[in-house]
Amino acid sequence: MARVLMVDPIHPEALADLRRRYQVELSPRPAPEQLVRLARTADALVLRAGVRVTEEVIAAAPRLRAVIRAGVGLDNIDLAAAARAGVEVRNVPGGSSDAVAELALGLMLAVCRRIVVGDRHTRSTVWHKQGLLGCELRGKTLGLVGFGGIGSRIASLAQGFGMDVVVAVARPGEDRARQLAARGIRLVPLAELLPAADVVCLSVPLTAGTRNLIGRRELALMKPQAYLVNVSRGGTVDEEALLAALRRGELAGAATDVLAREGAPTELAALDNVVLTPHIGALTREAQRRIGERVVELLDQVLAPVDRLRLTA
Repeated sequence: MARVLMVDPIHPEALADLRRRYQVELSPRPAPEQLVRLARTADALVLRAGVRVTEEVIAAAPRLRAVIRAGVGLDNIDLAAAARAGVEVRNVPGGSSDAVAELALGLMLAVCRRIVVGDRHTRSTVWHKQGLLGCELRGKTLGLVGFGGIGSRIASLAQGFGMDVVVAVARPGEDRARQLAARGIRLVPLAELLPAADVVCLSVPLTAGTRNLIGRRELALMKPQAYLVNVSRGGTVDEEALLAALRRGELAGAATDVLAREGAPTELAALDNVVLTPHIGALTREAQRRIGERVVELLDQVLAPVDRLRLTA
């Protein structure tokens, strides 16, 4: 049987399915040197966002045929090293789009209506309602940076709240503009989106082109009463620049599900106008079931032919 190394959990039913098909070793979040050892006899590696698959890991794994990302982003995998070694890299786009989009709207509501601060005050028997003055989403402009499956779903939910939606994408064009216009959405350059939006929401992959996409210059273009929401990757925002803008009162607030250094302390946590969550965009029962089922399908596509070759060899 092919050996599947899992360094992050997947849905229990999908895990049980895999164990009926393959030899599965579950080793959550191994240290880098431990991952190198574990990968030596693995035919496939399954992970989420918290573990990095480096060139060293791939070089140490001569049997490795596939790296499966149980999610969307691939920024924690050395894609060039995988390609050189003939290792297939697959992800699961679409499985978490609804979950991430709903969290994006939740973060907007939480920061705009100061829900987290209100909860904290109430638990401490502080009843200072006027200090929790917020703003409504209806009638506001949402600026979406990125318009993949998640961005498209965020736009639909925001329109349901009565927001106007403008979008900036990496590859604009007349066809794209017409498609968006049919949905009541305007396609604009990022430099036009930032000063127009009351809420700017990032929904882009982390690549060389999107790293620090929102930095000091971009934040300076935003309205002082605007909010920044990030459900993409922490590296897409220059967090030092964001912290400085918030401290100077140049933004009304920010809400982010992702940080550049996840699990590490952040000075953003000291600010009452910031809402932080620990990268839980895809963590719904429904999304995890969909992702787990797709992981099983992808492993079958890659490993079943390998198993048949071994049996006939």
